Amino acid sequence: MTSSSTKLILKAALGASLALNLIFGALLFWPDMGRPHGVRGLQARMERVLGPEDRATFHRVMEESRPRWEQLRRDMRQARPQVGRAIGAEPFSEEALRAAMAEGRQRWVAFSEAYEESLARATAAISPEGRRRLLADMPENRE
Repeated sequence: MTSSSTKLILKAALGASLALNLIFGALLFWPDMGRPHGVRGLQARMERVLGPEDRATFHRVMEESRPRWEQLRRDMRQARPQVGRAIGAEPFSEEALRAAMAEGRQRWVAFSEAYEESLARATAAISPEGRRRLLADMPENRE
């Protein structure tokens, strides 16, 4: 094989690999485009398995605490571009990148703790039957 034909084959293989990775990534991150994702999707999926009374109770408790965790989620999202700016900065500063990543991590932890607190309160407010339904619907417990 000549050097140019090897380069052509390599380019084609890399192009095909990139296309497949994009398709697999789309399937992984967007498996069901019609469903809400993120925290709203999680809450909707949890409420879906509950009976009417438990669903209303769970929803009410989650909505009561929404202002707190929603603000923390916005704060977390606002930190994301800092990492990109640090990576693209010239001159590059490893220290600035580490600081941006640490800030993002701290904001993630603050949001995560607040949201988990809401989930725990909402789960505690529903009936034992509702908690059994949530447990049965967890991926590791589905048949």
